[in-house]
Parts: sequence; structure tokens; C-alpha cells
Amino acid sequence: MPQNYDLLIAGGTVLDPANKRQEAADVAVSGAKVERVEPAGIGRAQATKVIDATGKWVMPGLIDTHVHVAGEPRTWDPAVGHRMLVEAGTTTAIDFGGTPEKLIDGIKRQGAGLNVGGLFIMVPGRTIPHDDPPPSEVRKIVGDAVSRGALGIKLLGGYYPFTPEVSASVIAECNRRRAYIGFHLGTKETGSRLDGLREVPKLVGEGRLHIAHVNAYCRGSIKDSVDECREAIDILNRGKGQYVSEVHQAVPNGTSGRCDKDGNVSADVARNCLKLRGYPTTAEGIRQAIRDGYASAITEKGGKVTFVKGPEALALFEELNTDVSLSFPVNLPSTAFLLTTAKDRDGDFVVDAVSTDGGSFPRNIAIESTMALVKFGALTPLEMAMKLSWNPSRMVGLLNKGHFSSGADADITIVDPEAGKATMGIVAGKVIMENGRATGTGGKLLVTPDGEKAAKASELPNEVVDLTKSKLYAGYAG
Repeated sequence: MPQNYDLLIAGGTVLDPANKRQEAADVAVSGAKVERVEPAGIGRAQATKVIDATGKWVMPGLIDTHVHVAGEPRTWDPAVGHRMLVEAGTTTAIDFGGTPEKLIDGIKRQGAGLNVGGLFIMVPGRTIPHDDPPPSEVRKIVGDAVSRGALGIKLLGGYYPFTPEVSASVIAECNRRRAYIGFHLGTKETGSRLDGLREVPKLVGEGRLHIAHVNAYCRGSIKDSVDECREAIDILNRGKGQYVSEVHQAVPNGTSGRCDKDGNVSADVARNCLKLRGYPTTAEGIRQAIRDGYASAITEKGGKVTFVKGPEALALFEELNTDVSLSFPVNLPSTAFLLTTAKDRDGDFVVDAVSTDGGSFPRNIAIESTMALVKFGALTPLEMAMKLSWNPSRMVGLLNKGHFSSGADADITIVDPEAGKATMGIVAGKVIMENGRATGTGGKLLVTPDGEKAAKASELPNEVVDLTKSKLYAGYAG
């Protein structure tokens, strides 16, 4: 008797780098798992539901390893990012800047069907007591974060820098516990620039680290931007096996306009953006950058987050007493191109993945921007799928995702290669996005074994991730 499947994706071009498959094939799904991939075709009568993917590319679900859906922006609800990510083709996301409680709350209120894990952000005076925790306190912070449901820790050096000693202590403690550790670079001795990247080897020692958005440190603040890229690639090459990393490809960034009581800009990132165009690093410098159209404000309109300019942006800046999210067009396409496509002597990508640093930030263009590189000839279709799905799955230890082997999770993104956009997203065999509109609800929470109790208490569906099997900790004996 012919086997009956719950779902058949028929007639598309399957892109599966793990199995070196780029061919016209049908993908059959039973329950939440991939059952079979068949180039010869599978009878449509064998499936309860059939999706015609003729003319489309069918790839393992997009995994975005750097998003923001659980933070604390003043002018919008970050949980709207769930829907924004899903409509961009994402199936799994790692939040890089919130708390487990905010992540869980967001999934419940505005979830759109994603698999989501999160890193606990260390903000002195808000999420931790102060900015100089000794090793004993660092151990408590990391242990508490993972027990509450975080995958690990995010150091936000571009906004809340610690001393090199404290930064190294957090990295070492996460390594010891095999908790995930992400770093927006910079300490009290370096900035969110190339100097922050130069500092990494000393901070990490023999340990492991996820270096966030490498291109953000190659904006031409210290050397020519291309020369900064070359040095960044050299640093990553010398630390091969110790670092995982990603690049985002949107030109606009996201930062904070917050100023201190003397009118000086607080965030290193925002100061760098102003310096790049010769503006003073003050509230008045921001005002002038807004008037000149160089700076935009970020706010929510109609259930989505968007950029606003001119008088509207200036009004937000004043209304919130400078504490508004801003954006500057400082991410250079040339550096994103170089860092996305760079390979080492072994033929491996130097930077593992393409991310968005998006979610609730309106720059969820991982597929569009990477597809542009495919059309340009800088990446092959299989390499695109590698950067968007296979490599990210290894980075976080999601070993049952990122490929179409029999028994793999049926997380699938369908892409229109002509339009360069995702047209459908599927998680666990269920459609969560169709024709650019999110249709899913809720979501699955990703936690470590230490967070399993918190995940159960949340009453959300959950998955326990073994980070010892991630690329971050592969072969690590420290």
C-alpha cells in the first residue's frame, strides 16, 4: 500500500547543503518530521495536503541567530518582531537582548509560530546589580539566567561595557557551564569597533565565543573599511574553532539616542555613528543629524516597527527626553559582501551565518540580501542555504534542523527565486506564513537542560538544546 503523508511539497527545487542536494524533488512530511525526499516525484494522492512549489526553492527553515524580540525599547512592543520575522521566512530565532520572562511573555501575546531561544542581557542597574561583578557574582548571574530559561548570556559592550576582566570572567563562566555566550563587542577599554575585535583573543583565551554582527566593527572608524574587513577576517581565521559569528546585511543600524544629564550621548555605537559624519556626540549633534536626514527614529505603526524621519523623529527624541531608538545608514554593503563571502584556506566560510539583528527592528532581509548575492554570482544557491540554515543550526546545536534528512524537523522555507523573497514558512509541518502573511500563533521555547523546569512552568511547548553538541562548544574540553 502507498504510504500516506500529512504534507507534500511538490515540484520545487530542493536546496539541502547537508546532503549536497540541489535538484527538483518532492518533500514528504509526516507529523512534524521530514519523511522522504524523492527526485522522481511522490504521488500527490499520497498526501493529505499538497503544496505546489513549482518554480520555487525549497530549503530547510531559515534560522536567524541574532534577533531582537524581547528587549525594552521605549516606542514599541518588541514582541511584534515575531510576526515580522515569520513574514520574512524565519522559522527559528535566537533573541540577543532580553530576559527569559520577556521572551516568554512575548511568545504568549504575539507569537507567530517560531522556535525561539534567548540570551539574558547583562544591564547594570536593570538586570544585574552593578557593573563590576566579581567572579562569584558572575557565577550566580549565569546560573540564574539559564535556570530561568535563557540559553546563555549576551554582553552588550556597545551600550553597557564592562571592564576587560569582567567581560573575560563572563565568557569563562559561560564556557564552564556550556551556556551560550554572545558578545556585541567592546569593553571599557575598547569600543564597538575594530579595536573591540582586536581585544577578543585576549578576552577569550582558549575559550569560545559568538561574535555578533562582525560587519558592525568594520565601518571605517579606525582604518579604511575594506582594510578593517581584512583584519577582521584574519582575526577570525586565527581563532578558527573558537568563534562562531554572523553578518547582517541591512544598511540601517539600530542604536540608542539616550544622553546623560550633561547632554552627552551615552552609547558608544551612537557616538561612533555621529563621528563618522563629523557630528558632535551630544544631544544637539543628534538633533542636527535628524534635521539633516542622517538619523531616523524607530517606532511602531500599525502593528509593525518602522523608521520615521524629520520633524516626527525629532518630536520623538524630545518627547522621550532623548531615550529613543535611532537608526543611521552606517552598515556598508561592501563590508557585508566581503564578510559574507570570505572563505578560509579549507574552503569554509570565515563568518558562519547571515543574520538580521532584526526581529522588531525593520531590517529582516536575510533572504532578500543573500538572494541578491546569489543573483550576482557571489554565492551559489546551496551556499545561500548553508549561510541561512545549515550553519546556523550547527552554531546553536539544533542538530535536527537545517537539513532534509529523514526524521529531521519539518521546518521549511519556500523562496520565490525571481522575487528574491520567502513565500511560505513551515514549522513542525505546519504552515506559519503564506504569501508574506503570518498565519501561525504561539511558538516553541528553546532552553538548556538547566531551564527545563522554567520552560515547563511557562506552559509553552519547549525543546531542550544540548549546547555541548553545538559548533560553539564542539571539541571544547576547557
